[in-house]
Amino acid sequence: MKKLLATVASIALTGGALLGVSAPAFADEAAAPASAPDAYVAEGESGTPTSEVTAQSTTSAVVVDDPAPVVAKPTPAVTKPAPVVKESAPLVEAPASAQTTAPSSQARANNNDNEADSEKKVWVCKFVSSENSPSGYRLKDGKQPIHVSVNALGGDDVNIVVNKIDDFEGARAFNDRQPSFVVPDDDESMCSYSVVTVDEEVVCPTYQYGGIVHVTTTTKIYYGATQVDFTMTQSTRALTAEERRACDPPEEVLVCQFEASKDHTSGWVLKPGDQPVLTLLSELGDDVNDTGDYDGNQPSFIVASDDDALCASEQVERSTEVACATASANGHAIVTTVRSFFYGAVKVDETKAESVRELIEREMLDCPPVELVEATAEAILLDASCDAGQQLILGPISNATWGEVTDPEGPQDYSVTATANPGAEFASAGPALRVAAGSTTLTFTGTLAAQLDPSNPECDLVTLGLVMPTVTFSQTSCTAAGSYRLGVAPGYDPALVTFTVNGVAGIVAGTYQVAGAGSVEVTAQAVDPNGLEFDWVDPPAFAFVVPDGTVCDPGLPTLGLPTLALGLPTLAFTGGGGVGPIWWLVPTSMILLGAAAVYVRRRMDAVS
Repeated sequence: MKKLLATVASIALTGGALLGVSAPAFADEAAAPASAPDAYVAEGESGTPTSEVTAQSTTSAVVVDDPAPVVAKPTPAVTKPAPVVKESAPLVEAPASAQTTAPSSQARANNNDNEADSEKKVWVCKFVSSENSPSGYRLKDGKQPIHVSVNALGGDDVNIVVNKIDDFEGARAFNDRQPSFVVPDDDESMCSYSVVTVDEEVVCPTYQYGGIVHVTTTTKIYYGATQVDFTMTQSTRALTAEERRACDPPEEVLVCQFEASKDHTSGWVLKPGDQPVLTLLSELGDDVNDTGDYDGNQPSFIVASDDDALCASEQVERSTEVACATASANGHAIVTTVRSFFYGAVKVDETKAESVRELIEREMLDCPPVELVEATAEAILLDASCDAGQQLILGPISNATWGEVTDPEGPQDYSVTATANPGAEFASAGPALRVAAGSTTLTFTGTLAAQLDPSNPECDLVTLGLVMPTVTFSQTSCTAAGSYRLGVAPGYDPALVTFTVNGVAGIVAGTYQVAGAGSVEVTAQAVDPNGLEFDWVDPPAFAFVVPDGTVCDPGLPTLGLPTLALGLPTLAFTGGGGVGPIWWLVPTSMILLGAAAVYVRRRMDAVS
């Protein structure tokens, strides 16, 4: 029987507690007496339900500071409701049965489990209908927001937003019958607040009217994130002393002040301290230039605003010159930095600096591909004879120059190096006569054979030969480079003659191109013991001329040279020509006389 009574008491206490907590939370306002304030039920520290009555909250007035002396920009001001005064209500006494009959331990355990399920609470901004509010609602009197159990939330009068909320995002716009909504914290500013903006327009005094300030005050009222009211009021006020000074400023100007200096090229430097300096017009001296330009005699000048850049400034200009890579050199960029110094708008000093750097990837892509030029050089060896040893003849050479012939190890040794012109390279080594010392040099080395022994049978009879050289010049045209050809007339051996071109001896027969304008002088020499024909005359120096581009036909193809509409002459030199038979008797007699003398000499040597 005791267990039955304990069970009944536990059930009664638990049911009464639940009804006491949740029922008054959202009681219809119409059901409450008009004179009684709104109330809600909260849980006390001892777990016994208590009743708390709150005073009606009032909104604090917006206090606007004195306006700025000039026209002020709109300044929003956010006001929050003033804190409410809470009055403690008398505790509600528990029923007598609950005071005299203590529940059993099992009943208390069951009661705690039920309370844990029902004690999930949220903060709610409670709104009620109002005929005096433009929105038709107002925040319910008393403390806001209120802390209530989730079980007390209605489905038609509360927007449930229980997720994490930042910057009023929890105060969602409402579209229910009543605009109550859940907020994340116990912060009354999340329920309703106002934003006040004050805009002032200053009208300066004139000779007819005094000055005045037009003040426009705008107030916006929000429920959560939703604007529910907007009001605008306009008023006027008198100008303050600072505003009057701003309307009618004193006669002052900003001056950039300079002082003499031997360290600056202009002879002046800006005075130390803040510049420009606000100065009364009456205090300006004769050294101030009111035109605003720098003057060597009156360097200080008036400027329009308080900006030190108007006094002395520096301007930096950078330019880059790209040199693309060639066959002989890597590409590079020259960066030029020019620093200019100004007093006002007048340049008073300038410095220039250059630096060299490697090309970046974009600059390399803009450069044309590198074209390699092939250089060639040939050397010829003349066989040893009864009258001379083996001879080294410097042969044809193009896009390169010969060096000096040396004998590094002895009189019979030789070494000579051809050096390629800038941008040109030699091909791989060819015959054994030459040795490639590098892509830009080609070295010829060896040992020359000695003169033949006079007792050699090949020296018994010496036959002297004559040779007729030929020299042909081909002038530069719009389609071909200039050239000259060294050779001999038909029927003559070209090995019996060498040529000297512009002072360089030992040039053998062949065709040679001319790189540009200039004079070419050619002389012929017979190889010992031979001689030149009697009517041979060295040709005069020939002048090669690069044709002017203005006389070339643009429609004709070119070979890297300008194009001439008319060709230039080709001149050939083959000696005098038309030699009479009588002139042949002289050389024939000399040859026979020489042969007889040689024969007699050798017989005498043999007899002795």
